[in-house]
Amino acid sequence: MNVWNMMLLAFAAEGLGVLIGIVLYYLFNIKSQRVIGMLFGITSGIMIAMICFDVLPHATQEGETILMVIGVAIGILIGLFLEDLTDLLGNGIGGKKNKGVQTGIMLLLGIAIHNIPEGIAMGTLGAASPETIMQFAFVICIHSIPEAIAVAIPLKAAKIPMKVVWGIPVVLGAIMGIGGGIGFMMSQVAHNFVTVILGLAAGIILYIVCEELIPEARKIWNGRMTTVATIIGIILGMLLIG
Repeated sequence: MNVWNMMLLAFAAEGLGVLIGIVLYYLFNIKSQRVIGMLFGITSGIMIAMICFDVLPHATQEGETILMVIGVAIGILIGLFLEDLTDLLGNGIGGKKNKGVQTGIMLLLGIAIHNIPEGIAMGTLGAASPETIMQFAFVICIHSIPEAIAVAIPLKAAKIPMKVVWGIPVVLGAIMGIGGGIGFMMSQVAHNFVTVILGLAAGIILYIVCEELIPEARKIWNGRMTTVATIIGIILGMLLIG
């Protein structure tokens, strides 16, 4: 696999997931908060499983464990920074405009910013472990579906033109593709660098899942089935890896 194939795979994984989410919402008008909350829970569990049982083990195989830990710590710090950046940019958007538009833009902004480290994780894993990259791409695709539904809800309520909505998968997919290319190229620099980058990407994604996705799932539907869905997601992620 070369860098262009990696970028195309990352673009397709994200773009297809977002497209599926938008199509599902507009076709079936999904309004059940229980369903959306459970979707967030399942994808959160799958992401946790992929990071803990695939990405991090590959990181320790590629180099020293201490380098992996350093990478995870740096990733968490970057996750904190990205969250503050998203809040800062979001507060400056949409002041007195349509509330639905403002909410949709803030959600898109958050997803777009987070797609870069997720793409880097995908690109680095593609270089370090080509045999598991398709499973990770599948997880990215599934993970994008509930996010796309969450974005589509306020945009549809705000009556945003469909030609704008259909451009979202392309934009988010392109950002993921750029991240994938960066991760793939960075992994070629040095053997130990792969360990640090895998740890860094894992730290960022774990922070995003624990700080945003799981709380978001509980906020959408604060019921026991959301927790059960997260556990099911972890088991599904382990089965995908196996």
